[in-house]
Formats: sequence, C-alpha cells, structure tokens
Amino acid sequence: MMIGKTYRVLAFATLLAGVAVHASASSIVTDGGFESGLENVYTGDMGDGWIVTAGTGAICNDISAVACGNAGSAHTGNQMAFLDWANTFDTISQTLNTIVGQTYIIDYFVAGTQPNLLDVTFGGSTLFNGTSPTGGVDSTDYVEYTFNATATSTSTVLAFSGERTLGAGEILLDDVSVSPTPEPSALFLTGLALVAAMLFRNRAGCRSSNALVAIS
Repeated sequence: MMIGKTYRVLAFATLLAGVAVHASASSIVTDGGFESGLENVYTGDMGDGWIVTAGTGAICNDISAVACGNAGSAHTGNQMAFLDWANTFDTISQTLNTIVGQTYIIDYFVAGTQPNLLDVTFGGSTLFNGTSPTGGVDSTDYVEYTFNATATSTSTVLAFSGERTLGAGEILLDDVSVSPTPEPSALFLTGLALVAAMLFRNRAGCRSSNALVAIS
C-alpha cells in the first residue's frame, strides 16, 4: 500500500518537476517582446536582434501609436511587431545560437482581425502556414502558438512572415520565446527530490501526531 502511494507521489512530483524546469528554462530569443527596439518602420536591421529579410517590418507602440497608428495593443508591455505592412510579403527573422540535436519549444502570440497569410519557420522547416487569428487586436485577443522543433545546426533562423492578402486588417506578433526542452534525467532527478521532500514532511507530520497522542 505504501509502495503504491509512493509511486503516485513520484508521478505527481515528476509532473511538477516538468512544469518547474520548463518555467525556469530561459529563452534564447533576443527581445522576444519587442520592448527594446525603437518604434519605427524597417527594411533591414531592426536594432534589437530582429532583421527584416523581406518587404517591410515595424515595431509598434500602443501608447504613442507613431509608427503603426492605432494598430492595436501589445500582448504584454507596450510594443509588438507588425507583420503585414503595405500589402507586401514581409518577413522578420532572428538567427539563434542552438545545439545540434536539441529540441526547442517555440512559443509566440499573434492577434489580428482578418485571416491574412501567416507563415512561421524554424531552421527552414515550417512550423505554421495558414492565416492569422481574427478575434481582435486587444491584449486579451492574442492567440498563443506552441511548437516543438529540433535544431540541425548551431545557427538556426526563426522567421515570421505575413501578408495582407485581404487588403485590410493586421498581424500583430508579441512575446516570442524559444527555450530548450528539459532533459528526462533532469525531470527524474527533480521528481525524486520532490518525492523525498514530500515523504519527509509526511513522516515528520506522523511523528508529531504520534507525540501528541502519547502526551494526551
């Protein structure tokens, strides 16, 4: 009975360990929230790690609304990228330092009002090819996308492309992150540590209860 309970505790602790390790993994993307870049329209280096490699890109600020007008709100902070400028096919990208064979979690948020073209690639492999969300452009309207991909090079290009195919609407991008997935061994060891801590607390509680019973 005790063994079965221990296994259940171990499984639960390992699950918690996975959440903890994933949360602590740092993103290798520079300025994933576009907060460090200057609000402006770009056709090349955006000055914050991102580069426009096709068409035109922009960093919008939802307070001053200088570069993009009233395009919408950022998901977090005050700035976001604008992917469908001037009815052209636009691409912004960033070259990441990666480990060959390492699997990464690619996560980002997109908002829009029209089903315009949206394409996302990692190391030349397509993560998403379809249309942008249509629910609105407020901070709560952003849709989160999450993918797993394995790096095949020490330099991996993450690219986001958009195009105003319907002649209206917008594609707003914010909070881009790329984080290495935790190793199974790290999860198991963290899970064991959590199990040990939980069992110790249970035993300590039992000893305290027994002591109270003895006194009474």
